[in-house]
Amino acid sequence: MSNLVDFHFHLDYYSDNRDKYNYLNEHKIYTLCVTNLPEIYEQCINSFENTKYVKFALGFNPQFAGSENLNKKLFNKYMETTKYIGEVGLDYSKEHIGSKSKQIEVFNYICSLSKDKKKIFSVHSRSAEEDVLEILIKNKVKSVVFHWYSGKPDFIKKIISQGYYFSVNYSMTKSKSGREIIKRIPLKNLLVESDGPFVQINNKQITPEHLIITYNRLEEILSLNVIQIVNDNLRRLLIDNDNRTLL
Repeated sequence: MSNLVDFHFHLDYYSDNRDKYNYLNEHKIYTLCVTNLPEIYEQCINSFENTKYVKFALGFNPQFAGSENLNKKLFNKYMETTKYIGEVGLDYSKEHIGSKSKQIEVFNYICSLSKDKKKIFSVHSRSAEEDVLEILIKNKVKSVVFHWYSGKPDFIKKIISQGYYFSVNYSMTKSKSGREIIKRIPLKNLLVESDGPFVQINNKQITPEHLIITYNRLEEILSLNVIQIVNDNLRRLLIDNDNRTLL
C-alpha cells in the first residue's frame, strides 16, 4: 500500500507539535512542513530532525509582509540546508493588498535566489495567480506546487503548461468552486495537502489523523485511487528535480 502524502503542513502551529511530528513518522506520512518566516524555519530545524517522512521548507508567507521584513541574511544562510521553499508567494486579498509592492519585492528576491538551485516551491497565490506565475517564469523556477489554488479554473492550463503541480485540501472538496478546480487539474499534476491547522473537518482543527478523510473525499469526487496517483506524482516531481527518493 502507498503512503499518504501531505505537501503543505504547518507543524509549528500545533501546541503538541512534538506529538504530531512523532505521529507523522510513525505512520510514514510523507510530509512537507512549510514555515512562514526564516526565523520559524530556524526554530523548526533546531527542534526537529529531518527524517525520511518529515521535511522542512524555508519560507516567507506573503501574509506577513505587512508586519515583518524578510531577514535576507537568515534566509540566505539556510538556502542550502533544504531543497524546499515555502510558504512563499503573493496575496492580493483585501486583507493583504496593502503590502502588495513589498510582497512582490520579497517574492522576486526569493525566486532569484533559487535560480538554478533545484528548489521545490510551495506557493501561495490568492487573488494574485497571474503575478505569481509571471515571477516564477521570469526567474526560471522549475519545480512549483500551487498550494490551495483558488483562482480562475481556466488559468490552470497556463500553470500546467509550465509543468507545475497543485496541492488540494479538504476545504476545496466542500465547495462547488473548489471541486471544479480539483476536476480541472490533470491527474498527473495532483498532490494533496492538509494545510493544517488552517483547515477544519467537522468543525475541528485538522490533524494528521484526519488526512485520510481528505483522500477519501477526493476519491469520491474523482472515482480513482488518489493515494497511488499522488505517490506517483510526488516521485515524478522529485525525479524531475534530480532527487531519486521520496521527500
